[in-house]
Amino acid sequence: MSHSVSRRDFMKIGAGTGLAATLASRSAPGAAAKRAAGKPLRVGFIGVGGRGSADLNQTLSCAGVEVVTICDITPANLKRALDTVEKKTGKRPEGFGDYPYQYRQLLKREDIDCVVIATPCYWHEVMYVDALNAGKSFYGEKPLAITAGGVKAVNEAAKKNPKAVVQIGFQWGASPARRDIIQKVRDGLIGELLDGRFQRLNDWDGHAGWYTDRNQSGDWMLEQAVHEFNLMWMVTQTNPISCYTAGRSGIISGRNTTNYYTTILQYPDPLKNLVLHYSHGWIEVSGFTKMGGLRTEFIGTKGGLDVMGSFVQLREKPKGGETRIAGRGGDGDTREHLENFFECVRNGTPEKANCGIANGTGASIIGLMIRQSLEQKRPVTLEETLADARTVPVPPV
Repeated sequence: MSHSVSRRDFMKIGAGTGLAATLASRSAPGAAAKRAAGKPLRVGFIGVGGRGSADLNQTLSCAGVEVVTICDITPANLKRALDTVEKKTGKRPEGFGDYPYQYRQLLKREDIDCVVIATPCYWHEVMYVDALNAGKSFYGEKPLAITAGGVKAVNEAAKKNPKAVVQIGFQWGASPARRDIIQKVRDGLIGELLDGRFQRLNDWDGHAGWYTDRNQSGDWMLEQAVHEFNLMWMVTQTNPISCYTAGRSGIISGRNTTNYYTTILQYPDPLKNLVLHYSHGWIEVSGFTKMGGLRTEFIGTKGGLDVMGSFVQLREKPKGGETRIAGRGGDGDTREHLENFFECVRNGTPEKANCGIANGTGASIIGLMIRQSLEQKRPVTLEETLADARTVPVPPV
């Protein structure tokens, strides 16, 4: 895997996969369905811990899907997942997980239509490259990758296997109303973007295991905050050019992850007047923080956008209209996100996935810039972040 990425490389990433593609209608049938009508998709699972178990339960509620094999190297996780599927469907899937790289056997199987991958963050870039190189469509939990080299490697593999459907687990992107209002903002509804106001303030951190190790999780700006960064990407469709972050770690014992931080992102033309600030932490007092600790807003010359609220508030009332405009369509979360993925696999339409490679790339780039700025205690540029050569701590093959 290459570990040094030039700015030119990243300017090529996602070319032709902007919001017009990611917001495309999912109503038209694909030209080459992978499975005959009425025949269920055969799905494999890689990783069924906490998040993987949630994905599995949601998958079992989706029509036209059959979970036929599960891989997890933790015996208790594997047994629980196999029992869950058997209880709900009457069929017990094949289960295995004798060593870390045994998942590659699953990826080689031609009788598996697609896979759902929900493993610790440091495995993502390796498994996603393996899946793409095997030509296997996958729903992969966020983040896309926790290194710059990993982001590039996943993108290169995707370009070599364009028919594979990739859906990154940004389930907030499954809401039709949210996607609709974002498109309206991109079409100029609130004018020029000036200010981004984002935050996620969590209660005191009590996580254990790999979450506490920033080398394995990528730290919180890559493990958790990429959800917000995906929303930023969906609105701006542009990588920041500079980032400055200040924060602290070591406040909460038993972990080397960052306890809280605040960052400022600046953008190139045509977003040169946009200054986006984001605060994220795990030190809140339960019941104290207003708005539940989550804020996802953009302010423009003509109004403001609440991304998670899926509405715009205009400064002036338009003729024949209202100052408050809501996105059209319903809500959506993990189940709808998975259903969109399975539909794309069934119809052979990777371009219609809610949140594909471009989303994962844009979100990870922001997280990588924040992490580097925090580590070096100074502003960093996009170019500096892309040149970071660190690797993930996976075991040798």
